[in-house]
Amino acid sequence: MAGYEELFKFAAKAGALEGYLYEREKVESLYDWVSNIERMYASLPDNVKEDIKNELSSVLTRTLTCGGKVLEKEIRTRLNNLLLALRKL
Repeated sequence: MAGYEELFKFAAKAGALEGYLYEREKVESLYDWVSNIERMYASLPDNVKEDIKNELSSVLTRTLTCGGKVLEKEIRTRLNNLLLALRKL
C-alpha cells in the first residue's frame, strides 16, 4: 500500500503544477516544487515509472506548454530533462 501512497502523492504534485500554471501570467519560484517532483519520481520503482510514463509525459508537456511564458529557464530545462528521461524508458 505504501507504494501506491507515494505514487498518489507524486501524481498530485505533478498534476497540481500543471493546474497552477494554466493561463498564469506570473508565478512565484517553483524551485522547491520541481525539486520535490524530481525527487519523488526518482524514488518510484522502475515498473511504476514504466507504467506511468505516457500519462506523465502528457502532464509534463501540458505543464511546459501552459507555463511557457512564465517558467524560469532553469525550471523549463529541468522539466524538459524529466520529459526526455521518460522517453528513454
